[in-house]
Amino acid sequence: MKSSEYIESLGKIIKEETLQNVNFNILQNTLVLENIEPFPGYHGENLPVESKPESIFLITNKECSAETVLRISRRLCNYHNINFDACPAQISVHNNQYFGIRIKGLVSYSSIADIQGYYLDQGITFFKHKKIKTDSLIKIEKVFQLEKIDEHIFKDIEDELTYYFSIPYHFSWNLFKKVTYTVKNNLENRNFDAAIGFVYLRKIFDFVRIYAKTDIERLRIIYNKYLEEIMQIKQQ
Repeated sequence: MKSSEYIESLGKIIKEETLQNVNFNILQNTLVLENIEPFPGYHGENLPVESKPESIFLITNKECSAETVLRISRRLCNYHNINFDACPAQISVHNNQYFGIRIKGLVSYSSIADIQGYYLDQGITFFKHKKIKTDSLIKIEKVFQLEKIDEHIFKDIEDELTYYFSIPYHFSWNLFKKVTYTVKNNLENRNFDAAIGFVYLRKIFDFVRIYAKTDIERLRIIYNKYLEEIMQIKQQ
């Protein structure tokens, strides 16, 4: 942490997206998924370009620790001149749980098989192919870089459309979906995507993640709506 205005720490984000198979440029009989719509609640300018992969999920046979994924991925990027961001992921599809590595920042699909091959050489094995195309609950463990821009409101250093609200409550995903539905129904402009998560500090920093092209005044309004809902929940 550089100052009280800046946070850089490991944490998790939980979101819901539609995932489907990637069937080409992958190792034979392995399960690789991609998100069809990366921010389903937001419809507007500045969405990720469709001609290159947004987020790719290499589904593994067992859970990989953040340390293992980060160390192997760093060596891969340094020695093979492939640039991407990697972090461990957990995916819930109906009643099934999958573990994997989320790959982001690839310029094309053509390098996926090579990346899989390197992980395989390092002892990480992959889940066998099965057909998947459905809404999925995704948990990603990653390093967050946040800059404070207002009381309880932070901006993502790496993505100009991503913001975070510090909140005094830990949501389950189902409750968060209900609260977000209520919040959006009480706003004139409901064009934003929302997720939840936390960052590891001395105390866990719970947040709501907002993805939208917006300004600080609108962010304050959205934050206050979430806070109103949280206060009502606490009073029940």
